[in-house]
Amino acid sequence: MKRKRQFGKDIRALMYGFGDDPNPLPETIDVMDELLDWFITDLCEQAQKKSTTPKLKTSDFLAALENDPKKLARAHELLNLDKELKLARATFGDAVQVEMASNMN
Repeated sequence: MKRKRQFGKDIRALMYGFGDDPNPLPETIDVMDELLDWFITDLCEQAQKKSTTPKLKTSDFLAALENDPKKLARAHELLNLDKELKLARATFGDAVQVEMASNMN
């Protein structure tokens, strides 16, 4: 039974971004997709083992990455970037609302 590719387009773009052919072989995409699926499943299982509740939290995933300093550092970097983006969106949204209100008067 052939399983459905979940990340084919993303993997193709990432591979091209890292210097591969713009149209890699379908078999290559399949292998990379399977590896990514395995990694995500394994990470979720590790996070579930670290979790104290049935519902996973960000801290559970960070705990699951504690033995891989590079991935843990990248996860912290992405979480900080997410906070910055949320703050920027909130600030920009407030500025747009103020400008729209002043234009209506």
